Amino acid sequence: MYESLVMSSMLYSAELWPLTIPQKKKLDAAHHKFQRRLLGITWKDKVRNEDIRNQTELQRMDLIIKERRLRWLGHVLRMKDDRIPKQATNRLMHQKKKSREAEIELD
Repeated sequence: MYESLVMSSMLYSAELWPLTIPQKKKLDAAHHKFQRRLLGITWKDKVRNEDIRNQTELQRMDLIIKERRLRWLGHVLRMKDDRIPKQATNRLMHQKKKSREAEIELD
Protein backbone atom coordinates (compact mmCIF):
# COMPACT_ATOMS: atom_id res chain seq x y z
CA MET A 1 0.00 0.00 0.00
CA TYR A 2 2.79 2.42 0.92
CA GLU A 3 4.56 2.02 -2.41
CA SER A 4 1.42 2.25 -4.52
CA LEU A 5 -0.22 5.17 -2.70
CA VAL A 6 2.33 7.28 -0.87
CA MET A 7 5.46 6.81 -2.96
CA SER A 8 3.66 7.11 -6.28
CA SER A 9 2.14 10.42 -5.15
CA MET A 10 5.37 11.69 -3.61
CA LEU A 11 7.46 10.83 -6.68
CA TYR A 12 5.02 11.77 -9.42
CA SER A 13 7.16 12.63 -12.50
CA ALA A 14 10.36 12.39 -10.43
CA GLU A 15 12.12 11.00 -13.50
CA LEU A 16 12.18 14.51 -14.91
CA TRP A 17 12.98 16.54 -11.79
CA PRO A 18 16.35 18.27 -11.56
CA LEU A 19 16.95 17.44 -7.88
CA THR A 20 19.33 19.38 -5.68
CA ILE A 21 21.09 17.83 -2.70
CA PRO A 22 18.80 19.55 -0.13
CA GLN A 23 15.73 18.29 -2.02
CA LYS A 24 17.11 14.75 -2.05
CA LYS A 25 17.71 14.95 1.70
CA LYS A 26 14.15 16.16 2.30
CA LEU A 27 12.69 13.34 0.21
CA ASP A 28 14.85 10.82 2.05
CA ALA A 29 13.81 12.23 5.44
CA ALA A 30 10.12 12.02 4.50
CA HIS A 31 10.62 8.48 3.23
CA HIS A 32 12.23 7.41 6.52
CA LYS A 33 9.58 9.21 8.55
CA PHE A 34 6.80 7.34 6.74
CA GLN A 35 8.58 4.01 7.18
CA ARG A 36 8.98 4.67 10.91
CA ARG A 37 5.26 5.42 11.17
CA LEU A 38 4.42 2.17 9.43
CA LEU A 39 6.54 0.22 11.91
CA GLY A 40 5.41 2.23 14.94
CA ILE A 41 8.96 3.40 15.69
CA THR A 42 9.65 6.94 16.88
CA TRP A 43 12.93 8.83 16.61
CA LYS A 44 13.23 8.46 20.39
CA ASP A 45 13.71 4.71 19.92
CA LYS A 46 17.10 5.45 18.31
CA VAL A 47 16.73 2.94 15.47
CA ARG A 48 19.01 3.54 12.51
CA ASN A 49 17.47 4.30 9.12
CA GLU A 50 19.38 1.39 7.61
CA ASP A 51 17.74 -1.01 10.08
CA ILE A 52 14.32 0.40 9.24
CA ARG A 53 14.98 -0.02 5.51
CA ASN A 54 15.98 -3.63 6.15
CA GLN A 55 12.72 -4.25 8.02
CA THR A 56 10.53 -2.65 5.34
CA GLU A 57 12.70 -4.01 2.50
CA LEU A 58 12.58 -0.63 0.73
CA GLN A 59 15.50 1.14 -0.91
CA ARG A 60 16.84 4.63 -0.29
CA MET A 61 14.91 7.36 -2.06
CA ASP A 62 17.80 8.39 -4.32
CA LEU A 63 18.12 4.81 -5.59
CA ILE A 64 14.38 4.64 -6.26
CA ILE A 65 14.56 7.86 -8.27
CA LYS A 66 17.60 6.61 -10.24
CA GLU A 67 15.74 3.40 -11.05
CA ARG A 68 12.71 5.38 -12.25
CA ARG A 69 14.93 7.62 -14.40
CA LEU A 70 16.57 4.62 -16.04
CA ARG A 71 13.17 3.03 -16.67
CA TRP A 72 11.96 6.29 -18.27
CA LEU A 73 15.10 6.50 -20.42
CA GLY A 74 14.43 2.97 -21.63
CA HIS A 75 10.92 4.01 -22.70
CA VAL A 76 12.28 7.08 -24.50
CA LEU A 77 14.97 5.11 -26.31
CA ARG A 78 12.35 2.64 -27.59
CA MET A 79 10.04 5.42 -28.86
CA LYS A 80 9.66 6.22 -32.54
CA ASP A 81 12.02 8.92 -33.82
CA ASP A 82 9.19 11.38 -34.50
CA ARG A 83 8.18 11.59 -30.82
CA ILE A 84 9.17 14.80 -28.98
CA PRO A 85 10.82 13.14 -25.93
CA LYS A 86 13.01 11.06 -28.25
CA GLN A 87 13.97 14.10 -30.32
CA ALA A 88 14.79 16.13 -27.21
CA THR A 89 16.92 13.34 -25.76
CA ASN A 90 18.82 12.89 -29.02
CA ARG A 91 19.37 16.63 -29.32
CA LEU A 92 20.72 16.83 -25.76
CA MET A 93 23.07 13.90 -26.35
CA HIS A 94 24.45 15.46 -29.54
CA GLN A 95 24.90 18.86 -27.88
CA LYS A 96 26.86 17.31 -25.02
CA LYS A 97 28.99 15.37 -27.49
CA LYS A 98 29.75 18.54 -29.48
CA SER A 99 30.62 20.52 -26.34
CA ARG A 100 33.02 17.77 -25.23
CA GLU A 101 34.64 17.77 -28.69
CA ALA A 102 35.02 21.57 -28.50
CA GLU A 103 36.67 21.28 -25.08
CA ILE A 104 39.13 18.72 -26.41
CA GLU A 105 40.00 20.95 -29.39
CA LEU A 106 40.69 23.89 -27.04
CA ASP A 107 43.15 21.84 -25.02
